[in-house]
Amino acid sequence: MNARKTRWPAAAWILVAAAAAAGILAGEVPAQDSESGPASDADLRAGLPENAAEGWYARIETSKGPIVAQLLPRQAPQSVAHFVALAEGDLEWVDPLTGERKKGRFYDGTRVHKALAGMRFETGDPTGTGRGGPALYVPEEGRGPVNFSVAGRLGMTRAPGSRISAHQFFVTASAQPFLNGFHPCFGVVIVGRDVVMEISAVKTYSNGRPIEPVTIESVRIFTIGDPPPLAAPKPHQPRLERARPIPGTDQR
Repeated sequence: MNARKTRWPAAAWILVAAAAAAGILAGEVPAQDSESGPASDADLRAGLPENAAEGWYARIETSKGPIVAQLLPRQAPQSVAHFVALAEGDLEWVDPLTGERKKGRFYDGTRVHKALAGMRFETGDPTGTGRGGPALYVPEEGRGPVNFSVAGRLGMTRAPGSRISAHQFFVTASAQPFLNGFHPCFGVVIVGRDVVMEISAVKTYSNGRPIEPVTIESVRIFTIGDPPPLAAPKPHQPRLERARPIPGTDQR
């Protein structure tokens, strides 16, 4: 018995041809790159000196260029722990816009929400305002020899009520010694100080928000050598109080 031939309208054939071209009929949906940024170890280390110290590093790809920073887990263990866990999608957080609980790469696609010419820029708020983000905080920490008296430092911002954010951070373009003792210093820029300076100097509105958006395209974590493992991020609920210097820190 011969199979009956089905007659399809011409419009249907056009749709079939388009679908076949896209690989849909064969179940082949075009691949989408869900993780922007460097993929290989060589890409992550690009620009670093050959004698770069053993340790934990972050490669921050921005719309203005890459920044590579060495992290300081011994000096600011919880700041680094939260930063890394959020960057790698290992820490659950609540989306301030939808109320949904999420567990994905937190920083990818966020914007710089404040730029201060020749001083620093701030980012890490998914709302893009500097006033949002999940209720994640770190304790008072940051004692150590590395501080904001030298340019090219990563620090956690202060939330209202003197709480230290575990997700919003800033990168300094110049020496900012008045920040010592008030903000944990958790990283040192090794590559991309020119990028930090360029971002800090973009044109802004009166509130410091860039007129033309500057985006954090991706944050990727990597290691050099075999550094000790990081601490696990621990929940912290600070009391609301007036900001004061962390005892024992150098405020020069």
